[in-house]
Amino acid sequence: MTAGSLYFAGYGLMLAYLSSYFWDDWFNYFDVSLNEFRHSTGPFSGYNPLRVLLEGYVAENAPSLFRLLIFVLYPVSAVFLLLTLKRVTALFTMECYSIFLLFLLIPVNSSRTSMTNFGYALTHCAFFIGWWLFSLDRRWWTFILSLGFFLMSFDTASFLVFIAIPLLHSYLEHRGTGGQFIPWIKRNFLFVLGPIAYWFIESIINPTLDSVRAAYYTPSLSGILRGLVVGMLVALIAAYFVLIRGWRYRTHRGGVQVLVGLLITWLGMFPYMALGHFPNLNALLIGFVPGASDWDSRHQLLMPLGLGIVVVGVLNFLNPSRLWAGVLVVCGLSTVLNLTFSQEYYLDSIKTQRIIEAFRSNPDVKEFDMALIDDQALRFNARGRGIRSYEWDYMLKAANPGLQQTTDVLRYVDCNVMDPDAIIVIQASNGKLKTLLTRNPGITVSVQKISVCNK
Repeated sequence: MTAGSLYFAGYGLMLAYLSSYFWDDWFNYFDVSLNEFRHSTGPFSGYNPLRVLLEGYVAENAPSLFRLLIFVLYPVSAVFLLLTLKRVTALFTMECYSIFLLFLLIPVNSSRTSMTNFGYALTHCAFFIGWWLFSLDRRWWTFILSLGFFLMSFDTASFLVFIAIPLLHSYLEHRGTGGQFIPWIKRNFLFVLGPIAYWFIESIINPTLDSVRAAYYTPSLSGILRGLVVGMLVALIAAYFVLIRGWRYRTHRGGVQVLVGLLITWLGMFPYMALGHFPNLNALLIGFVPGASDWDSRHQLLMPLGLGIVVVGVLNFLNPSRLWAGVLVVCGLSTVLNLTFSQEYYLDSIKTQRIIEAFRSNPDVKEFDMALIDDQALRFNARGRGIRSYEWDYMLKAANPGLQQTTDVLRYVDCNVMDPDAIIVIQASNGKLKTLLTRNPGITVSVQKISVCNK
């Protein structure tokens, strides 16, 4: 009840803008048929064909279902994580529930508001279902289902690395009961081999055609080195406290949990660092600090588990008897942040809807081929994000489907690149609070004809 209430309070407003488009949603899903989706050589080439069929069908028939499923899938992931944590002998029951709550509510990956995040949410859920099945007493059906769900999760490439967490935990539990390595590897050989084989075989069976998609399978040497340096730093800190200071789990429970949480957080970051993401501290803060790069918060997909363990470890280190109270305080603050982010996307969606209506009703909007957008209603842009030129293009298409018009944001005109014949000025008369209550930002659109390049 606590988890459900706080999650709905933080993210429930997503249900008020189910059919809104943000960022890549426009060219991925807007006015796209299943057939176009299946034969696209763009961002969805190289994905699991079944997933492509599912997303293409939803895009054509019920786009609002994307966001509804996203809203449901992340709590499902958390529930299966809780079931897995309850089987971890090193955790108390209260610690399991604490990590579960923090995993669900820590305010990272705020880009989940995008329909395009559905794929990440789906593979995320598949991974944690697979981990729970993997942790059960081995039966033929748990073996097959666990391996299947893990393979499904690998459609998001970072899970190829993150599977090291359930494998390492399984081995440590096996060692804790006096087991040897050879029996363990025989029992889990396919799970160890699976991600390695998937990396090489999947690209042959289902090749990636789009350069942006291919980049997620092309780590750079500098990114790998940067990730390894961060990992070595965390490992050195852990080695200092464990080997030199003599920390042991039975005597320094909270401290060791912090170290484990940091290592898991690093492992969740490493695949993205290898691809050139998280190059500095600012990139790590995008879940909390607003900015135009907020769409990149999808790269925080695997961080909540490690961060949740870190928070539990810190609270245990300070005062184990107040763990639950501390967790509730952190979760309460997280919920406030999540609600803040959600209402900003809600306002952003209202702005988009009203702009499309204004485009449709203004006859001057039909009288140009290429326009510069002077957006003076920036206060409604969620978390300070910039609206990209292709988003404006699709808003014009949504307003007047029969026209072929292009845009760019208001900037210096290079006549070798563009030849604008109009400026669209967008203004809003109402503030954010009034818009939140009335759903009316007071959007007005005016078109000014220009001749810059004189061609």
